[in-house]
Amino acid sequence: MPPKLTEMQGRDYDVVVIGAGINGTSAARELALAGYDVLLVDRLDFASGASSRSSRILHCGLRYFETPNPVRAFAFHPLRLAGAVRMARAGMEARAELVALAPERCRPLTMCFPVYPESQVRDWHLDLGFRILRRLGPPEPPLAYRRLTRNFGEHLPFASDLRDMERLRSIATYREYIMDWPDRLCVDAALDAEENGSEIRLFCEAAIVRREESGWLIELTDRDRGERAEIRAAVVLNMAGTWIDEVNGVAASGDAAPRLIRGTKGAHIAVRLPDSYRGYGITTINRSGMPFYCLPSHDDCFYFGPTETPFDGDAADVAATDDDIDFLLGEANYMLPGLGLTRRHVEFTWAGVRPLTFDAQQPMGRRTREIHDLAGAGKPGIFAMTAGPVMTHLSAGREMRKIVEKLLRPKRRAAGRRSPAANRRSVEFGISKPLAEGRRAAFRRAVSAEHARDLKGILYTRTGLAWRRHLDRREVEEAASFVADLAGWSPERTSGEVEKFIRYQKTVFRTASDPVQSTETTSTLGDVQA
Repeated sequence: MPPKLTEMQGRDYDVVVIGAGINGTSAARELALAGYDVLLVDRLDFASGASSRSSRILHCGLRYFETPNPVRAFAFHPLRLAGAVRMARAGMEARAELVALAPERCRPLTMCFPVYPESQVRDWHLDLGFRILRRLGPPEPPLAYRRLTRNFGEHLPFASDLRDMERLRSIATYREYIMDWPDRLCVDAALDAEENGSEIRLFCEAAIVRREESGWLIELTDRDRGERAEIRAAVVLNMAGTWIDEVNGVAASGDAAPRLIRGTKGAHIAVRLPDSYRGYGITTINRSGMPFYCLPSHDDCFYFGPTETPFDGDAADVAATDDDIDFLLGEANYMLPGLGLTRRHVEFTWAGVRPLTFDAQQPMGRRTREIHDLAGAGKPGIFAMTAGPVMTHLSAGREMRKIVEKLLRPKRRAAGRRSPAANRRSVEFGISKPLAEGRRAAFRRAVSAEHARDLKGILYTRTGLAWRRHLDRREVEEAASFVADLAGWSPERTSGEVEKFIRYQKTVFRTASDPVQSTETTSTLGDVQA
């Protein structure tokens, strides 16, 4: 258990990073390695927002060129094209870096893109796009791009499930990767930061109070434990994702900060598919003009998604609605009618909110990663990052470190550079082992060494067990019994934690038959996507 907040009263830090998602933890890691005195703080747990709820693709960057009428869109908006090229280059570089550093967290697949006569993406669009990508990025890992024009069933074992085979013009195939368990990438980045001197406070609200001579005064509050403290930071990095505007709005001593976030919701459904799909993914543009995927998860589990609708509300417990599920099933069956999917095939669902960059001219926000210096809004020394995808978190952390280096010198000597901690910790976990002893060790480590405070943090974020399937009550009770002594839970508290987790699993990761319990504010799919 970390020290009480009262013991931190009056501390001065070089940098306070608000937000323990993938980009915040990556920034904290980079700064700690560089010798800065860092505090990483989050009002929830690691990876509580978009970091754990994305489509999990470590994609090659083609996504940034996928837009309705791409030639017209980019010809009339050259700045948008420049942003797409920049993000595609970053995607190719991130793909190479992550595959090299954490190969066990990046599983390769053959992505398939079917092209029909009416498709918005033409054959030559794909040929040109991959030619550009090859020029933008490193040669390894290879894109392995090719375009099939006939005998599809001889090359792809699931081809007979595709719609309108007689009208299919071609199928482009190329190598992509799935970031298996991005929650764990986030946890490991934070623990790496901690091992190099950073402090971590989770379930702790950070309110930016006012600017003082020595830096920003920040009030920390742990409501569960009834603790408060005031600290100071020379630089504040607002990496709170969907909650960035909320954090900036707390600093009300000067001019109001500009709106930075346009949240869009993406929902997914998980189903079981036949062995013929193993090792493959499918991507297309759905009937609303947005990217749509069928992607492998674990064993025979695949997921379809995402949706894309504007979102205003608390992103922490956002869930897929009945409309989301029906839309995703409709698009899945339009793409693969041979599967005949129904609501009874849905194993579980999830949804996340993308913290895209607000732009009054683009109702769905800008997807380009951007750094915002709030000095112009009367908040010098506060910086925020918007639209930073999971896949580019390593470069995002380096970018934030370079910003701090222009303002401050580190107090300590920089640590030796080394690979992200995922390479060594994933071996220790062995959570896939069926033996209870292996799980017990992993669960207890999550509490004793990895800042877990509840079963959600153990079973989703730190071990990933609940991402594979819904857990039954017996398994949840067993997990609670393994950690109750370390967490200081009484028998009554332990029972309450079990009930809380089961309720969370049934609502936030609901099946198609579970009721919706959400306070979100979102436009309907028909309003936005039709």
